Amino acid sequence: MGKSKLLAVLMGASVLLAACGGGNGSGSNAATDGAASAAFAPGGASAPQASAQTACRPDGNFTYSGSAPQVAANNGQLAVVVVPTLPAAYSKNRNMTVSNAPASSQVQQTGGAFTTLASSAAATDCLGLAKGAVTEIQGVGSDVAIGRWNQAMDTDGNTYTFAQGIHYAVGTPLSLSATSGALACTQLIADTVASDDSAAIGTLGTATATLDLATRSLNNLSLPINLAGTQYALTNSQSPLNGISTTGQLSVQSVVVGHDATKPLVAVGYSATLPNKEGIGGVVVLQCQ
Repeated sequence: MGKSKLLAVLMGASVLLAACGGGNGSGSNAATDGAASAAFAPGGASAPQASAQTACRPDGNFTYSGSAPQVAANNGQLAVVVVPTLPAAYSKNRNMTVSNAPASSQVQQTGGAFTTLASSAAATDCLGLAKGAVTEIQGVGSDVAIGRWNQAMDTDGNTYTFAQGIHYAVGTPLSLSATSGALACTQLIADTVASDDSAAIGTLGTATATLDLATRSLNNLSLPINLAGTQYALTNSQSPLNGISTTGQLSVQSVVVGHDATKPLVAVGYSATLPNKEGIGGVVVLQCQ
């Protein structure tokens, strides 16, 4: 987990994360976190499932909440951000930040949920949802989709509760043409702020930042968080686009996505550790113009 400047300590009871057997599980669907869900057929992925790494293919035991359009690839590539909100002992360094990953290694279902995520075509560089829920599925046209796996099991064999999970953002890779100036960035969509010890879930206020075209960096990122009624201010002065930055107690992962270089989107994954050692995380998509 990364580190950030935080204003208060959230008190909460810790719940141990159970580790289960790996591989594609079977059994009844996990419930969602209170949102309405609908079961879709396991087919309908945007890329052929045979192209996804075998160990990370979904088996269809899923429930979904929300929807998103199919994300458009650029020259067969997709940009991927993955943030686990799990205790560090279980997350297995599954954070992914890649601006050009093979579209054929990702699996997006008909309703927009991603159930296989990969940073490359290598067999060890993928993570699949073995069974459970994909919640908070949202999208911005065909440019980007986000969601969170929770109350589920992944193909690493980890299980997690409704307050934990795997956050993802998958988008159309976008190259920036301008080399000077700055764009103001404001939040478009975001998922739940999750907790690695299952103590609570929270919400992200309006995130803002500045995209510096000269330095190719995301500057003055502000992530206001409300967790169990307590306000926290997460900030990062500068982080590289299409990269990772860790300052203080905050880790920021970002990829540039979209179809218009004059109005790019930036998908941001963030994780932080509170002073009481509780970890939190989520994803947010910013519109810059």
